Amino acid sequence: MQVGIIGVGHIGKTLVRELSKAGYGVKAANSCGPDTIDPEVFASGGQAVTV
Repeated sequence: MQVGIIGVGHIGKTLVRELSKAGYGVKAANSCGPDTIDPEVFASGGQAVTV
C-alpha cells in the first residue's frame, strides 16, 4: 500500500518512520519543499516529494 503524508513535524516524522518499518511505501512532503526535510526522517525508508 502507498501512503502520502503532508507535513513532517513530530507526528509526520513518526508516521514516516513507523509506516516504512511496517512495509508501506511512504512519500512525504512539507510546505518548504523536499530539500528541507531532515534526512534522518527517511532513514528507515520513505521518499521526499513535492506537494
